[in-house]
Amino acid sequence: MAAIAVLAMSLAGGAAAHRLDEYLQATLIGVTRDAIEVEIRLTPGVAMLPVWMAVVDQDRDGRISAEEERDYVRRVAREVELRVDGVAAPLSLIESSFPALEAMQEGLGTIAIKLRAARRGHELRFENRHLPQVSAYLVNCLAAPSDGLVVRKQARDEAQRSIEFEYSFSGGAVPESWLAGIGVLLLARMAYLMYRTKHATPATPGGSQASSS
Repeated sequence: MAAIAVLAMSLAGGAAAHRLDEYLQATLIGVTRDAIEVEIRLTPGVAMLPVWMAVVDQDRDGRISAEEERDYVRRVAREVELRVDGVAAPLSLIESSFPALEAMQEGLGTIAIKLRAARRGHELRFENRHLPQVSAYLVNCLAAPSDGLVVRKQARDEAQRSIEFEYSFSGGAVPESWLAGIGVLLLARMAYLMYRTKHATPATPGGSQASSS
């Protein structure tokens, strides 16, 4: 319970510290004996909302219809890639959810997209190519508690748009691996946000903020 409370506070702190001018895309990859599940959580900062609306609101009526939601989910699914043993592994949509537009206007709304692919092989590579010009990324691998997943040679690119690792399954279970994985992801998110805040370029005397590389 104490660990869960710490994770909850970390998540709340991460949301409060989310930069206004970035689109945060956090991906969790769950590998089981039967499938690979990919959950992508997308949170646009307040200043990012007009950019996001320009992408999603195709009829420019200031609202997001059910069809526009479906079109956007399909676009995200097209712009991520999963490969197993060097071969493309098609991802099928399991479910998706969108927050209220009012929550997004406050920088708190998060879109959730869950995808799944049939598991085969022992080497996995995932890459997210969705809106790279305005996005910050996080990616991590999780394991179901009873599956005994063993992950080796894990590597991410600097921006955390992609992850590669080798995996296999042992005979025993790995208790609480989901909780540990979520903890690692949240700690990485907090460290990233604190780093960006510390190194953010200060506003110029005229009131505008210089762009950072």
